[in-house]
Amino acid sequence: MTGVTGTIRRDAVVALRASRAAWAFGVLTVTWLAAILFADGFDSVSNVRYLVQTASFLGIVAVGQTLVVIMSGIDLSVSGVVALSAVVCAKVASGTGGGVSGIMAALALSALVGAVNAGGVVWLRVPPMVMTLATGTILSGALLVYTDGSPSSAHLPLLDSLANGRLLGVPWAFVLWLVVTAVAGWLLHLSRTGRYAFALGAGEHAARASGVPLGATAFTAYVSCALLAGVAGLVLLGFTGTSSLTMGNPYQLLSIASVVLGGTSILGGRGHLLGTVGGALLLTLLTALLISWNLSEGVRQVVLGVLIIGLLLVYARERRT
Repeated sequence: MTGVTGTIRRDAVVALRASRAAWAFGVLTVTWLAAILFADGFDSVSNVRYLVQTASFLGIVAVGQTLVVIMSGIDLSVSGVVALSAVVCAKVASGTGGGVSGIMAALALSALVGAVNAGGVVWLRVPPMVMTLATGTILSGALLVYTDGSPSSAHLPLLDSLANGRLLGVPWAFVLWLVVTAVAGWLLHLSRTGRYAFALGAGEHAARASGVPLGATAFTAYVSCALLAGVAGLVLLGFTGTSSLTMGNPYQLLSIASVVLGGTSILGGRGHLLGTVGGALLLTLLTALLISWNLSEGVRQVVLGVLIIGLLLVYARERRT
């Protein structure tokens, strides 16, 4: 009996070591303890509440990015979609359309961008990085023409409550992030579409030979990713009350970084959404910690960039071996 118990414990330890998602939360815990020891205010409830609130904006985008990366894709247009959603909603809401019309228009256009990305990748056979980068560049130019470079303000009670309100002391934005993660987790880890995405990430040719529908899977992933970027843009609009052309810029790199830090292979076929949640929380905490040390924006970008490159190299080597 003792031998069986010891074997179970050893198996559990091995499984824990192999779980990248568990490692992401482990690093998050260590970083949070370091923040408490070496910075002020990180042990307060208000600070923790603010951190999870702001992490939610990144986390919603990162969940969508995970769906694409799992199938060996990438979406570099998420920053443009975040800005598109906020700008269109603000413009429509400040006109005669009203808040609901603005929200619906923003989400519809976001989904359209995702469909265009999927169409370019599937039908035109354009590499995902090139296709989504081109789409994001087009969005930036179109928004510049649409707004003439001027920010738009809008106060929508629904978005304001969603971004800044609380449910039993927990920010609504964080609750929304958890709901989005749960739905996406079911799609990715429990549905047939999720199995197809993992199969494509593991090897497109083998997946095609096995009858995996590349078109339907890609459309689901890219449209979902764009929709979630649009949702993040709406929540950001509620948080700031203002839309701008550059408001989505930080989320392009950070969403990919959250996916990688959470243990999802950048080459696809391996990963878990829970790891992405840990990665987004870790990046938000790390950024706040660097800010509390009065480090410049340039230094913060260098630190985050070095961290991402290091993990990419480790995961790429692991995949080859």
